[in-house]
Amino acid sequence: MASVVPGADFNGVWTSVRSEKLAEFLISQGMDEKVAKLAATKEVTQEITQDGKMFTVKTGSHTKSYVIGGSGNLKEVFGNMMLWEGSELVSKPFYMNTSEGAVETRRCIVNGEMVMKMRNEKGETTRYFKRVQTAVQPVTKPATTTQPVQPATTAKPSKSDTKKT
Repeated sequence: MASVVPGADFNGVWTSVRSEKLAEFLISQGMDEKVAKLAATKEVTQEITQDGKMFTVKTGSHTKSYVIGGSGNLKEVFGNMMLWEGSELVSKPFYMNTSEGAVETRRCIVNGEMVMKMRNEKGETTRYFKRVQTAVQPVTKPATTTQPVQPATTAKPSKSDTKKT
């Protein structure tokens, strides 16, 4: 079983259920207005694996892994510091990492929902997710045989095979 850093248990698969001001936030990040409005209506699934100080988030085909620091021992990941502030997992930017501004992300669990707040200098959004699977299952490796595999050989016919009857 995964060990969980004190704070909150984010392990599992989470599906978005609602958002506040998402289209406006995406526009503030430089996204086209029509695309942002369409994106704001789409359901998002995040698969989160949390094991000690390792935190991995898979959204669609994108996977990001973080090392979570604490007590001033912060790890740089994609220009962000990942740390716990109480029961919130916080990603704070070191520098401007987008053309429109850096984003701070905070995740916490409230009444069984994961609440993800993102903000930049122009605005903020809040997304709410429900957990649809409590733990991400490890990838199962195919079974391996314990018996050695012999190379194929071409057998010569025996004398009894070549006798005519």
